Amino acid sequence: MTWIAIRESEHWALISGSSLASDIHAWVAHQVLMRNNERKVMKSNSLDGEFIRLLSGTHHVAASFKRAGLCKGDTTAWIVDLSCEEEQEMFAEHARRMNFKVLEDRPDLSIFDAKRMGIELGENENAAIGHIHLADLR
Repeated sequence: MTWIAIRESEHWALISGSSLASDIHAWVAHQVLMRNNERKVMKSNSLDGEFIRLLSGTHHVAASFKRAGLCKGDTTAWIVDLSCEEEQEMFAEHARRMNFKVLEDRPDLSIFDAKRMGIELGENENAAIGHIHLADLR
């Protein structure tokens, strides 16, 4: 089964394990996602798609999945609760359904792949956060 079929709702996102520079980077993307959703200016048709688009710093939803989505050859992933309301057990349940091994790792620059994310200059948290905001520049 696929992630879309297994997850509880669109509030659950599955992203590449190399797509987050830090917890703060993830929270900034989440805040922009919630703002875009509230203002009804999301470019994606789903919350998880918009989150991935924002992390990727692009207007193009399809291109964003190549950057921040889980792709063939990836060995790690993040399961993200975009509702911020779920208990730890639901993360474990989603991992079990996907036959994933749960690790204790946290987002960190040492595993962040700025080039894959489309960041041309800078491989730090500030560059990653700035990249989110580029997604919505008109």
